[in-house]
Parts: sequence; C-alpha cells; structure tokens
Amino acid sequence: MTHAMIAQPQILARITARVGAQIIHQTDQEHTDWTRDDYTHQAYRAAWGEPPARYWITHAEVARRLAILRGKYEAAGFRRMGLAHSITFESVPA
Repeated sequence: MTHAMIAQPQILARITARVGAQIIHQTDQEHTDWTRDDYTHQAYRAAWGEPPARYWITHAEVARRLAILRGKYEAAGFRRMGLAHSITFESVPA
C-alpha cells in the first residue's frame, strides 16, 4: 500500500510532463466540499462530460448525513465518529 501511495504521484507527474497536461489532485477536499461549477466539477466535465447528478453530494448534504451517523454512533456509545467510546468492559458475574 505504501508503495502504491508513493508511486501514484510520481507516475502522474511523469505522464503529465510527457503529454503537457496539468493535474491538480484534490481528493482530500472533494469528499465534503464539492460545489457545482467548482474546479473539480469543471475538470470532470472537461474530461468526461457532465457527470450523473447522483455521483455528486454537496457539502450541506454530507454534513446532514454525517450528523445522522454521529447520532447513531453516540447512541451506541461511540464518540468522535467511532474514534473513541464510552463503553466499559467491566466483567459481569456469571
């Protein structure tokens, strides 16, 4: 996995240099910050045409869905979206 993560940017850099294209990789933002006609949308449209609407979720919709998940996690005793918990593991007498 580490090799793939290191190799991908190097391969993309070589390909873009060879064909004279510029690629801006913004995966860390596009999951939650997509906005119609932003750079990601424009780049996708230029490369492949208008994407099906179902593939794009706006920031507001992502926040709404995460709030629902957060509520379910917390009701089960998990905190910080599953990164912590308030569950005790005390032994129960048999």
